[in-house]
Amino acid sequence: MEFRHLRSFLAVAETLNFRQAAEHVHVTQSALSRQIQRLEDTLGVTLFDRSHRAVALTAAGRAFVPEARQTLARAEQAQRTVRRAARGEVGRLVVGFVGPAIYGVLPGILRAFRAAAPDVELVLREMRTDAQRAALRDGTLDVAFAGLGPDGAAIRSEPVDREAVMIALPAEHRLAGAEAVDLVDLAEDPFIIFERPFEPELFDALIGLCQRAGFSPQIAQQANRIFVILGLVSAGLGVAFAPGSVRRGLSTQEVVFAPLRDATPTPALCMAWRADNDSPVLAAFLGAARSTVRAG
Repeated sequence: MEFRHLRSFLAVAETLNFRQAAEHVHVTQSALSRQIQRLEDTLGVTLFDRSHRAVALTAAGRAFVPEARQTLARAEQAQRTVRRAARGEVGRLVVGFVGPAIYGVLPGILRAFRAAAPDVELVLREMRTDAQRAALRDGTLDVAFAGLGPDGAAIRSEPVDREAVMIALPAEHRLAGAEAVDLVDLAEDPFIIFERPFEPELFDALIGLCQRAGFSPQIAQQANRIFVILGLVSAGLGVAFAPGSVRRGLSTQEVVFAPLRDATPTPALCMAWRADNDSPVLAAFLGAARSTVRAG
């Protein structure tokens, strides 16, 4: 049974006229008659009563009309779904991100993709960098937003954001009123910093900033969530590095954010994905992300 045979059958069923039906489906009348005959042979029934001058549906033909319409409707829906899937407009995408990304470029990327592909199921997972790296490798994550560089030929990566690093100070800190801070002036202060096993690239970069300023920081506390780090700062337990976007998203009277005088940028926030992931949904997401970054 072919879809063109069903279309021809419905054309005759609706017009009860082979000539008009042939014009409707753009075939000759003889070709249309052959298609109807093949359909009847396939089904093993007679669909039309041709014994009189006027064409009429048989009982079997009348029963077949709604079935034929439903079959064609399902086929057309399947074609639309397949085409949309090929364009990355339907499906599922799992996105991982480190906490600070939600205060920077990531919301704009998500809005752009949601507008372009509203029917894609987006699964968002806040994860540490090390966990995102592992999830990319095992295929449970489609795209990651973290400080992840390329990992051989398996993982592709490109920067999407880079912010100037700031210092988060307790409100009563001696430098809380400064317009900008020289990092060396904090050489004797206790620091609160991300745990290295969870954020190795970020940890090494921030320690490197201190070393270039001429000192090794006194690490008083370590945590793996930015809001925990800032909570410890608000408790007066030390100072901490923070990206500028966090100041906009986590405003508090107990913590003061001050720029570093040299405005040294933090390590780049990167968008990373598996090189062998050929999902059209991922391709569409990457395109939306790049457009958002260029527009920003």
